[in-house]
Amino acid sequence: MIKKLLVLFLGNRILADDRIGLVLGEMLKPKLESEGHEVQVLEKTGFSLIDYLENQQEAVIIDSVKTGLHEVGEIVTIKPEDLHQYAPFTTHYVGIPEALKMMTQLDLHPPEQVHILGIEVEDPYTISEQMSHRLEEKLNRLSEEIHARISYVARHVSRTDRTPGKERTQVPLRRKRALHR
Repeated sequence: MIKKLLVLFLGNRILADDRIGLVLGEMLKPKLESEGHEVQVLEKTGFSLIDYLENQQEAVIIDSVKTGLHEVGEIVTIKPEDLHQYAPFTTHYVGIPEALKMMTQLDLHPPEQVHILGIEVEDPYTISEQMSHRLEEKLNRLSEEIHARISYVARHVSRTDRTPGKERTQVPLRRKRALHR
């Protein structure tokens, strides 16, 4: 069974640069959906993401991060097991590792792979409907780069049999196609 790649764009519309995930999601949603991906643009976090993540083979999460270690507009790849290191830098990562763990414990079929792309921002805390100039001027480049990274993940998604009651098995894409010829 082919599962669509789930792409979650997270953010907060009333906080300056924290809205970057939402803005990029709105820019990319039509293109990504036309390519067959499931796309959600959300102002949610942690446990509230369980309903979206359940029964997904792979998910990509895009959100802001402010570490001060990267240039504004730089995309940082974050592993789910490393999210605790980023918790002080964003509110949206709080609870994601716990949500994934709970999903496993309750047999809610969490994604086998979760790819997190954090976008370094300048000001995610100020209440404002405007992004910082430094981030806004990088929107087109960010949109292209995020799309390229999502496309890369989508090309490398393997198929998974998730039939209820069956053991999960992964079959590489080429191998599975060969079996159906």
